[in-house]
Amino acid sequence: MKSIWERVKAESERKHSERVLLHRAIASSQNGITIGQASDGEFPLVYANPAFYRMTGYEPQDVIGNDCRFLQGGLTTQPGLQTLRTAIANGVESTVLLRNFRKDGTGFWNELTVSPVLNDSGTLTHYVGIQHDVTGRENDARAIAALNEAIAQRSEELELTNESLRAFSASASHDLRAPLASIKGFCAMLRKSADLPHGSRSAHYMARIEANADRMGQLIESMLELAQSTSSMLNVCSCDLSMMAQEVLDAIRTTSPELETQVHVEPGLVARGDPSLVHSVLQNLLGNALKYSSRTPGATVHFGREPGETGKARFFVRDNGAGFDMKNASTLFGAFQRFHSESEFPGTGVGLATVHRIVTRHGGMVSAESAPGQGAVFYFTLEAPGAAN
Repeated sequence: MKSIWERVKAESERKHSERVLLHRAIASSQNGITIGQASDGEFPLVYANPAFYRMTGYEPQDVIGNDCRFLQGGLTTQPGLQTLRTAIANGVESTVLLRNFRKDGTGFWNELTVSPVLNDSGTLTHYVGIQHDVTGRENDARAIAALNEAIAQRSEELELTNESLRAFSASASHDLRAPLASIKGFCAMLRKSADLPHGSRSAHYMARIEANADRMGQLIESMLELAQSTSSMLNVCSCDLSMMAQEVLDAIRTTSPELETQVHVEPGLVARGDPSLVHSVLQNLLGNALKYSSRTPGATVHFGREPGETGKARFFVRDNGAGFDMKNASTLFGAFQRFHSESEFPGTGVGLATVHRIVTRHGGMVSAESAPGQGAVFYFTLEAPGAAN
């Protein structure tokens, strides 16, 4: 008899310990937990843990005996509410996202999970609700969605701008080049038919017209190259910059055989980029290096690579030519910016602007170091071959 009594007492103590542990666990939860009684379509609350009161700002006398609908404020038609009502009608668990309101009127996003509780005979007696304040998460998600929408709109605007630039390039190819070709053609015909004496004022005027027509042609080509550097579609692949540099140098020496500058191109220079645009970068940087060192005795140009940040290849073009004052460096990569007169070194002032735009489009950076009479070095970064996704 005593043994039976001891077993009953032990079982009673065990169940009491479980109830105490369960109560402490629920009270310690950081999520709001409520228990509502199932009563003719109403679910008056019979319990709410401390986290629920902290989350909502309500007091027990505001909560116990009332349905959780008081959290809805005036938002009684939220999509999540209909999902919740359907689940309750079918006696199944449901998780929904609701916009709820605290006692002081401030709103918060509530990720609510409602689960049915059945008695031993399978009859629904209560519902357990778990409230999780996900305001931070939802605000972040909405901010990201708004940012993505703004990016999409900006991308659309940029595409329209690029389309306009492509249209300009196509138009300029004909509308600007054709009249210039006519001017140069008629100049040649006039020089031939008029038989202008060498050294005469008329011959001098004709030479000035032809020289300015040539310069206008260079400006048109530079403007087109600048427009195409930002409007053309990128076709990124692995590029052999050493080979490209050699091609650029061969072309320059063909048109300017008088150049005697010693050029060293390091072998094995490779990066990822659009081949035609990367070729344009090298054409401008190497062309500038040769041009601005052409009057320097023992001129040298070096194209190579330095250690760069992870995932990036950092290249340089160094010369010992005329150089420039770094106090003007803030405008160095602007369009039509020149640090030397046309009589010193001819040019359009567009080449470095083109380089900057191309390198920036590739996610790289371009910079320069120089001093008057001490040469210059230009650095640019491109994606390293092994960094591609």
